[in-house]
Amino acid sequence: MKEKLKKVFNRKHSVAVALMALMAMVMSVGAFAEGETPSATAGIQSAVTTALQTTQSDVLTTIAGVLPYALAIVGAVLVVTMGIKVFKKISGK
Repeated sequence: MKEKLKKVFNRKHSVAVALMALMAMVMSVGAFAEGETPSATAGIQSAVTTALQTTQSDVLTTIAGVLPYALAIVGAVLVVTMGIKVFKKISGK
């Protein structure tokens, strides 16, 4: 039985299974809430939306701050790499 489970849930499928289980869990949370009103759901939606917007803003700010340095480093690496290739071509090695 254990070997059959290992065959079914190999590494490729484990991520998909975990995501499906997470989605099923998230969708079923509302079914267990007693006396849930639409306003309570709206409050949860508002909190999640605000959190995701804040995360998006923070990620974009970080990317904007790091991008100039990353481009400079990548440019330097490209210059060195191309310089080595040109030198090898000229020197005949």
